[in-house]
Amino acid sequence: MSVTVSLTGSIKATDSVAGTIALSKVLSSLTTAATTFSEASGFSVGTSPVTITLPISPVTFVYIKNTHATQTLTVIWTPNGGASATVIVLQAGAWINFGEATALSGITALSLTGSGASTTCEYVLGR
Repeated sequence: MSVTVSLTGSIKATDSVAGTIALSKVLSSLTTAATTFSEASGFSVGTSPVTITLPISPVTFVYIKNTHATQTLTVIWTPNGGASATVIVLQAGAWINFGEATALSGITALSLTGSGASTTCEYVLGR
């Protein structure tokens, strides 16, 4: 399989009082030429770490969003050649994106832990 995983759109900072756009950054070249990907929507984890099966190792494109209304989601991953570490604790509704341009970089293991039972999330992983 040959796929392209990309993040597209723009980032804008708008002054809501003056109605002016203080910053507008078009997202470009945020693309991973991939051989495979995996995704989940409505994925549920509990208070024990859940190992996510990577579609390939290392993964060079990561998008994870905590879709739960109140609970947090802890993201733990292992960078290629490194040690496992907590990357971030995503609050309700928060997300993280990661992209690596080098195929031998990226992450080789990923686990997610919710702050309560049935913490829901979505993710896209690829390389």
